[in-house]
Amino acid sequence: MTELQLLEIPLGDLHESPLNPRKFFDPAKLAELTASVETKGIQVPLVVRPRNGTGAGFEIGAGHRRYRSAKAAGLATAPAFVRPMDDQEFVEFVTFENLERDDLHPLEEAEGYKNLAARGYDVQRIADRIGKSVKYVYDRVKLLALTKEAQQLFRAGTITAGHAILLARLGPKDQARCLGDPKDVERGGLLKYEHTLWDPDHQGRGLSARDGSVKPVSVRELEAWIDEHVRFDAAKADPMLFPETAGTVTTATEQAEKIVPITHEHYIQPEAREGRTFGPRSWKRADGRKGSKTCEQSVTGVLVVGPGRGEAFKVCVDKDHCAKHWGAEKRERAKRAKQFAKSGGAASKDQYERMRARDEEDRKREQAEHALWVKATPAILKALAAAVKKAPTKAGGLLASIVIDQCADSGYGHKRYAADYVPRGSTAEDVVRHAAFAVLSDELQEHSAPQDFPKRAKAFGLDVQKIVDEVAPRLLARAPRR
Repeated sequence: MTELQLLEIPLGDLHESPLNPRKFFDPAKLAELTASVETKGIQVPLVVRPRNGTGAGFEIGAGHRRYRSAKAAGLATAPAFVRPMDDQEFVEFVTFENLERDDLHPLEEAEGYKNLAARGYDVQRIADRIGKSVKYVYDRVKLLALTKEAQQLFRAGTITAGHAILLARLGPKDQARCLGDPKDVERGGLLKYEHTLWDPDHQGRGLSARDGSVKPVSVRELEAWIDEHVRFDAAKADPMLFPETAGTVTTATEQAEKIVPITHEHYIQPEAREGRTFGPRSWKRADGRKGSKTCEQSVTGVLVVGPGRGEAFKVCVDKDHCAKHWGAEKRERAKRAKQFAKSGGAASKDQYERMRARDEEDRKREQAEHALWVKATPAILKALAAAVKKAPTKAGGLLASIVIDQCADSGYGHKRYAADYVPRGSTAEDVVRHAAFAVLSDELQEHSAPQDFPKRAKAFGLDVQKIVDEVAPRLLARAPRR
């Protein structure tokens, strides 16, 4: 490579590079730099290359802000190092040089990675080069999938990178639904009206996202909205975001195994419905994890809506043949059939109505119990955190067993509370407590937690049912079975 030359180059011979990922220059910061240039001149030379057949002069690789400030300050020339570079070398230089700027917008950063990808860089190579994780680079590049409207909100600072990453994972139509109707943004899941006074008709304030009358929900709230309103497509599971699910679905497809959509929810939002979805009373986990049993009738279930959206695991939906998972239900059906036969083959209207009423009572009771559990979860977590902080951390202790047995068993969609209640800390004991509490907090958020978690909490000397009753008194009395 030819030795660098430091020249004083006329500004008319300098040209900004279209490959520069930075597209936005903060006017206030540019004005500050211009004032400095007027007083002291350009202290750090630019780095340029000959334009390589695209015309006379030089293309700027580093120093676009200094060049603009020099023009604004009325300078005739600017000092610059001339460095001959071919297109590949120049793209790498201008991209990586600008990616080191701390005020580069994530969308501009994504454009830089895109330029590198177009010239043979894969995600892993970029990640290694900049010292970031593959997931970080992937999420940044994915931001380019944002719709024009979402990008405008992001550039304006209305939404954060956390919001933008979640939106970018959705298709254009789902992004539009999430943003809501421009005339009523609250129809979506991202923006809400910010009312300082009671104003039911929004009088005196605009309805667009531009006038400051709206604000975004938290990233966690947006994620929950997406889980409830955007149906997960198992066939299009992103291997980067859902590696286990993508692998499980691929294996099931190759083996011609049945794949069924499932959910923990009793009610599915209309826009998330598509054909039949097995509700919580129509499937049971059958992969041997989380206390479940395996069976020969199991198939692959994918959570398509609600908590755990995107997880895939073995489930049993064969109520007619699997006694291992549906034995109690089969016995109940047999009992009803026997009663039906005993009545001469014609159940009375009263019997039928009683059975329907009992089923409806069971459904309402289950919903109510789950709602109470959700309401009491923060209080249980607080009590559990205190117990975990006091628990011994020896290798054979309760916390170590929890970590060893279940720490790897974490799915997608569960909210994480560990950092909020039990910080990671700086010692091995702190880490064990933090990791164990992460597992416990996940278990607390499982749909079956009201039935399964009290036993787990009892090992820590906690009576979580007492906490539930104190924080969320029962609203639905237990009805006697008929």
